[in-house]
Amino acid sequence: LVRDVMEDAREACVTVTYALSAVIDDVRIQDEGSVIAQGESWVLKGRNVEIYTNAEGTWVLSPESMEAMVEPKWTYDDLEAFYKTLLSASAGNNVSVRIISKTLSEQKPASFFQPVTDDEWVVTDLR
Repeated sequence: LVRDVMEDAREACVTVTYALSAVIDDVRIQDEGSVIAQGESWVLKGRNVEIYTNAEGTWVLSPESMEAMVEPKWTYDDLEAFYKTLLSASAGNNVSVRIISKTLSEQKPASFFQPVTDDEWVVTDLR
């Protein structure tokens, strides 16, 4: 999936909506969300986490707790490694990701890939 998104993002803005279902150590996890990508920038928005990546860095946001961690910029390889780590950590558990839709559109302004936080957010910058 990450490779497909990366290929499409070279020429257009690609939006993929997904549903994730997992049973890990008898705990049921369900999530749904979207990935919007163009060029080397992307946004992943799930139920409990949002990840923004652009030329400035990567922001991992927890909207519920209003906490953000800023890291050096993630590449698509980093995103793929993140998912592989998640899946390997759940070896022997039931994990499934279903693609609901995939659309291509005109590119968005660079500001779309920058999160908006205010003074109420706790931001830890690790860059």
